[in-house]
Amino acid sequence: MSDHPSITYDRAFRTLFEDGVHLLLASQAATDHDEAASFARGSIACTMMLPEVSANVCIESLELENSVFNEIDKLAPLAKFDYFLRTTFRNRRIVNGTSQVQKLQELKRLRDAFVHPKRQIVQWEPGENGNFIGRSGRTQFLNMSKNPAMWDEQDAIKAMLGAHDFLRYFFTDLCRYSKKKVTDLLFSDESFVGSGGGGVYYYRPHFHGALRRWQVDVSYFRIGVL
Repeated sequence: MSDHPSITYDRAFRTLFEDGVHLLLASQAATDHDEAASFARGSIACTMMLPEVSANVCIESLELENSVFNEIDKLAPLAKFDYFLRTTFRNRRIVNGTSQVQKLQELKRLRDAFVHPKRQIVQWEPGENGNFIGRSGRTQFLNMSKNPAMWDEQDAIKAMLGAHDFLRYFFTDLCRYSKKKVTDLLFSDESFVGSGGGGVYYYRPHFHGALRRWQVDVSYFRIGVL
């Protein structure tokens, strides 16, 4: 008889993490410019949701009363992280001026612009062979295009760096959690977050190689090599 559970709970961190990497790899492999840009936007969309999913997992782990949970659930991701930190640890709080927090806030603004699109200014400059090249403003901390229509693989790498830089800072530097503890939280598929003892998810060498090549630090949780 199989020992596989009949019910699990998908909290989306693993799916978004994997899809962000796979879509960025597809963007880099694509030979058509429009196709590559489409894959890059998909990668960024997945990466942008990682902090929000992580914040939701943290709040879920507190097992709050429904009335309290419903109020906290309305907060922005950064406020959820701060609430979790203050509730779990005495005299610990998020410092808004740090580079990791500024990058997270910038990602949140870009995400809002992506899901609530408004008109964007595009400046066109002459290029080679009579073509014109569109230019958009860049963000201050991640140096990403402010116009989602112009996101490319380099923007996808910068988004991934910003998201994981903040999560490493939060879980490792502020919470001082071990890799096992973070994995138990973010990859949990149990009814109660982290109650199953956690595990390790395994990825092929080219997956790990891509993260190293992009200099994306995911050392705050455990993953293995197939």
